Amino acid sequence: MTNELYEKIVNVFDEKINYLNALIDDLRSQNNDTKSSMGDKYETSREMMQQEITRIQNQLNEVLIQQDQFLKLGVKESKIIINGSYVETSMGNFLIGCSLGEIKFDDKKIFVLSNQTPLAKVFLGKSVNDTFQMNGKTFQINKVD
Repeated sequence: MTNELYEKIVNVFDEKINYLNALIDDLRSQNNDTKSSMGDKYETSREMMQQEITRIQNQLNEVLIQQDQFLKLGVKESKIIINGSYVETSMGNFLIGCSLGEIKFDDKKIFVLSNQTPLAKVFLGKSVNDTFQMNGKTFQINKVD
């Protein structure tokens, strides 16, 4: 994985964290406004808002854990696919390391996969020119970074 790709993924994590924190702050602000201006008869809506805050906080905690795992990977060079490798195949581009989904980088779609996914488990240990089949599709590994 290049330094630029690493930084791109760090930025995606930062954006997600900032977005979730902003949602939590907004909901807390609304919840405080409700408390001060509407009295106790609106307890149900305040409780629902608190449940939403808790749900978003759980999402935030999950993203923070994923970010921490990714940051521990760092930028490594290897000729075989390891945790943290960027892989170009005949079926798409992948980065093994954390569950982030699809990102765009250098006009390419890259699927950022956890090393626990079935596809990532098949990738690990392979190198350039290796081929394998999964779900009826043949993957040829063209590049490992």
